[in-house]
Amino acid sequence: MMAAMAESRTATPSPDRLLSIIELQNAIIAAGLNSDEVMNLVVERAATLTEATGSVVALVEGDELVYRAVAGAARPSLGNRVAKTAGVAGRSIAERRPTRGTEGAADTLAVPLLYGENAVGVVEVTAAKAGTFGEADEETLRLLGQIVAIALHRAYTYPKPRLDVDHDALTGLGNRRAYDERIEAELARNKRYGHSFSLAVCELGGLETAVDRLGQAAGDEAVREISGILKKHTRAIDACFRVGADELAIVLPGTSLEGARILVERCRAHIAEARPLDGGITASFGVIEAVAGETTDAIAARANDAVNADKQRI
Repeated sequence: MMAAMAESRTATPSPDRLLSIIELQNAIIAAGLNSDEVMNLVVERAATLTEATGSVVALVEGDELVYRAVAGAARPSLGNRVAKTAGVAGRSIAERRPTRGTEGAADTLAVPLLYGENAVGVVEVTAAKAGTFGEADEETLRLLGQIVAIALHRAYTYPKPRLDVDHDALTGLGNRRAYDERIEAELARNKRYGHSFSLAVCELGGLETAVDRLGQAAGDEAVREISGILKKHTRAIDACFRVGADELAIVLPGTSLEGARILVERCRAHIAEARPLDGGITASFGVIEAVAGETTDAIAARANDAVNADKQRI
């Protein structure tokens, strides 16, 4: 009986795993992430869901496999190149099917990334204990691999849109158009699936005065520096925008109000440490969490109120 129960547990992923994969895919679509960002998210989720000690997404380049995204114990191997035929990953590519095996003392599971009829890479997880991975893990990697394969297909098939269509030319962040589209998409996901998100709006005080004193070039550099801080300290799944001359915003899918506030205080501390324009710029943040049924106008008004309240606190 115990053997039968164990077999049933390994047949398919649990509902929680499936929900986690669906939420990841929805978030990737909403965020419009590129293939590198998708691979980094998938490799982290693969390690978490299979309880692996390390995970890798490797792509075929000629006769080699190149480690393009890594997580856990595999982090030092980022960028490594191995023969396309080597190990469990090599067998998975050659046979175009999930493959399990041992490499040294480690248990390894590899699932090919299929692009049409060709295997263009693998998702691979490892664990220190032999026999760790089962059929549920195999199916989990297969589903995650499909997410990567779709992202690669889009990257190979469709030309990259011009940067200035959806991005701010000065900072490289999303522009106002991209921000409005993202807020609408997140509100739609919230309404349909109940997936909440938080929003942080940052208003830069003193920028106009600093520009008058030090010049436009200095002001532009300060805005770029602060934008870089926000981008550096947010997740790939989050999205940063420049929505006005002195206003930035961060959309944080699946993040609670408390989590958003923690991130904002971290960013605030780094901005204070950087002292852009000799400390002549202040950063006021308004942080809110979306509520069910909220409109774009309502969320904008609440964010603005939160910014004003932060100004009073500062």
